[in-house]
Amino acid sequence: MAEEYNLIHERVDDIPLLIGLAEQLRLPEILDKHIGNHGHHQGLSNGWLATVWLAYILSEGDHRKYSVEDWAEKHKHTLEQLVGQPIRQVEFNDDRLGIVLRRLSPPDTWEALEADLWTSTVAVYKIQMTGVRLDSTTTYGYHTTTQDGVMQYGYSKDHRPDLPQLKLMAAAAEPSGHLLASDVLAGDKADDPLYLPMIARVRRMVGETGLLYTGDSKMSALETRADIAVHKDYYLTPLPLKGKIKEHMAAWINAVVDGDQCAQLIWDQERLLGGGYEFERSLSTEVAGQRVEWIERVQVMRSLSLAKHEGEKLEQRLSKAEAELLSLTPEPGRGKRQHRDETGFQAAVTKVLEHHKVTGLLHITWEREEQRITHYVGRGRGGPNRPKKTEIHVRYVITGVQRNYLAIQNHKHRLGWRVYGTNLPVKRMSLTQSVIHYRGGWSLERDFHLVKDLPLGIRPLYVRRDDQITGLTHLLTLALRLLTLIETQVRHNLAQTGKQMSGLYEGQPSRKTTRPTGVRLLKAFARGEVTLTQIQMGEQHSWHITPLSSLQKQILAYMKLSPSLYKRLIENSS
Repeated sequence: MAEEYNLIHERVDDIPLLIGLAEQLRLPEILDKHIGNHGHHQGLSNGWLATVWLAYILSEGDHRKYSVEDWAEKHKHTLEQLVGQPIRQVEFNDDRLGIVLRRLSPPDTWEALEADLWTSTVAVYKIQMTGVRLDSTTTYGYHTTTQDGVMQYGYSKDHRPDLPQLKLMAAAAEPSGHLLASDVLAGDKADDPLYLPMIARVRRMVGETGLLYTGDSKMSALETRADIAVHKDYYLTPLPLKGKIKEHMAAWINAVVDGDQCAQLIWDQERLLGGGYEFERSLSTEVAGQRVEWIERVQVMRSLSLAKHEGEKLEQRLSKAEAELLSLTPEPGRGKRQHRDETGFQAAVTKVLEHHKVTGLLHITWEREEQRITHYVGRGRGGPNRPKKTEIHVRYVITGVQRNYLAIQNHKHRLGWRVYGTNLPVKRMSLTQSVIHYRGGWSLERDFHLVKDLPLGIRPLYVRRDDQITGLTHLLTLALRLLTLIETQVRHNLAQTGKQMSGLYEGQPSRKTTRPTGVRLLKAFARGEVTLTQIQMGEQHSWHITPLSSLQKQILAYMKLSPSLYKRLIENSS
């Protein structure tokens, strides 16, 4: 009679890659150093608890606490082999994960942790950094606001003003876009005051000056620019249309439109981006009681894409204004309001033009209509000697609305203009390079999209207490670092070798790319269904693991990770 045997399967997929990457960055060690463990703590340290939780988040696309325990039990052998410690069933219960979040939440702890992680990351992957990109975003949850709580109502960048939110301020290294530092703040905080503290943090982390800090117009406060200049750093930011900039903007644009100022065409290889010019001005202000003076390059630029977009918006406003003007004077009838006073009629026309911002762009023709009605005075039947009275009914009628095409064309020449300010010397970055550099700031925006969408899915947050909300947000930014590191390193190595990668797209096995996303790279392991199998025959146990494909080995190689991460799951197993 044949001996019976049992098969026990564990899906491994991308878990060894994720934990191997975390180990390579010394993440468990760094976490333990900064978040520590209670004196009576038993089992896995908080650093390893957080590391395994990160693997769960990225592998399963779920950051909720309650399901981690079951997942860890299903992958018990895999995790024990990777971590090198026994995994108890209670390791990943809600209370222990809550403790991890609480210990991750203090700002001082978090800042020191990020600094050490950046040092470790640079040591492993030699991430190039020529500058820093700064920006902020918001994310919401179904929470009840409390005084001084992190979840507050504010201007929502997620188009959910009905829900409380937190604000995430972040800095990323350029050109890679790898996240350097992040701050979790109350959702009602203004953006402008957040830049200087973040810049100071980055300056301490990297330990060098002369970096270019790039941000949107909320970074353009004079105090912020002065602080950057006094620390011998550089900035590049759009200048808002207010104050002196607003006063001079029309003259700066007219100088080009009227032909008094030559404009330089801005090309990105074969694509025309727009044109503009620059000039220098002296600025001075006080920083901490010290007078600071510096030279700023003012760059007056017209973007073709922005001009096209604003031109389309103008056409929409013109069409709406035309329709609204013609509807001001309908034919007489029941419920049809008529304009019988010239002053009121002119005010109504002006209101429409100003509302749609098309004053001077439309020519309106109108006329005054009179209707004379004669009737007998008093009641009763009329006669030849009965006195009569004539009433004059006046109404004002718009007879036509024509576009002033010359004025419209002149107006369109003044669309798409923006002003940038930088203290970077021309020899470091020309006008063309400045424009291309600022336009290339999609990486941090994309990081925000990644942290909001799957697999991280920060919105909505499924924890309630402020310390857990902050801790979970910190944890998800660590997951973001791992995800983007996988992506940037694979892309960098593909560019270095001049190769393309295929096999990442479902149903398109031959489709190639040089810019794979981190999500698709992880899916390459999930779609390969890498599985660990235990074969039990009586008292004898043996193990088998699905062989890695050439694509999976290639991804590991680009990440400086060995296939032995997977082989060790079946080595020393009994």
